[in-house]
Amino acid sequence: MTVAYDGGAFWGSQRQPNRRTVQSVLEQALSDLAGVHIGTVFAGRTDRGVHAMGQAVSCARVGPVLCRLGDLALTQAVNARLPVDVAVAEVRRRPVGFHARYDAIWREYRYRVWCGGPQPLARHTVWQRARGLDRQAMEAAAAMLIGRHDFAAFASGGVGVPWSTWRERPRGTVRTVLRCSVRPVPPMWELDADGPGEGYEIRVVADGFLPRMVRGIVGALVEIGRGARPVEWMGELRQAADRRGGPPTAPAHGLVLWRIGYDDDVPAADEITLRATG
Repeated sequence: MTVAYDGGAFWGSQRQPNRRTVQSVLEQALSDLAGVHIGTVFAGRTDRGVHAMGQAVSCARVGPVLCRLGDLALTQAVNARLPVDVAVAEVRRRPVGFHARYDAIWREYRYRVWCGGPQPLARHTVWQRARGLDRQAMEAAAAMLIGRHDFAAFASGGVGVPWSTWRERPRGTVRTVLRCSVRPVPPMWELDADGPGEGYEIRVVADGFLPRMVRGIVGALVEIGRGARPVEWMGELRQAADRRGGPPTAPAHGLVLWRIGYDDDVPAADEITLRATG
């Protein structure tokens, strides 16, 4: 299943005792429909307040009721049992053994920042800042993260410190970033694209992510964009691989899990800017 959700009222994606999570809500809807408990596997873990457009979820065993339904009928039936802040966008049949998490070859996150006057309609989905940012400096810094590097400096939750047990794992804190870019975008709530203020979308595609890694990258880019740090600081963070000297973590509500890639799927090239130029 491809699942979308507004993360504002969830304690993250993964099931937690006595907490409202996306997984618990989705499994309840599936189980009510099937008449038996249906377990799920999520391709990516999102924190409290983080949203998703393309979260991938697999179910290894669905029972006879769900098997008899066609893909569209199943999508509609599940959505009829879900609350308004989560929905199944698509259902696809996969071969036996498919695993949403372990079969994924890349994941894409997008983060939006607004620089300008307050925008009440976007307060739950965009990081709003009063002052502008230097996009060219941010773009130059973002390009320095593409490739295979140690991203410990951008991870939080005790992952990026030298004594972290994460460093003992097979991949440690090393990940491969396939795309990292900054582009101007007009806000959805602004009818006039030439109105006051500027919107930016930071896009990061990688073969995997550390806890809060994207929000750490965004925090570093914003520090560089506002002139508090030089572009070269991004390279220094990458080389140091130590969270103790790392950047601030951007707020959760501006982040969206955009898409999961499988098989020979290739992440799309960066889109042409939506803001009129010239």
